Amino acid sequence: MTLSQTLPSLSVQTFSADRGARIGALGRLLRHAASGDADVLLAGLARMLDAHIGHGHGDDASNERIRAQLDEIELLLALEIERAGVRAATAESRAA
Repeated sequence: MTLSQTLPSLSVQTFSADRGARIGALGRLLRHAASGDADVLLAGLARMLDAHIGHGHGDDASNERIRAQLDEIELLLALEIERAGVRAATAESRAA
């Protein structure tokens, strides 16, 4: 195997590992989200499933509803990530 054959393979493995780590971190974040945030996130996921079920992948209206819902979920996750960082920083400053 040449170096040029190995590099793309390593690149794909690294991407997969990074993606897996991101997914795991988001899963943990969702698991520990405040109950109000979790309720909103679950409702958003339910709306996405509703837009997806019974519609083909080429259904533009359904896809647009799913993308809009993903944008809302992404915003909520960003806020939760920010809060988690603030909570961690507060805990660290109390420990010091």
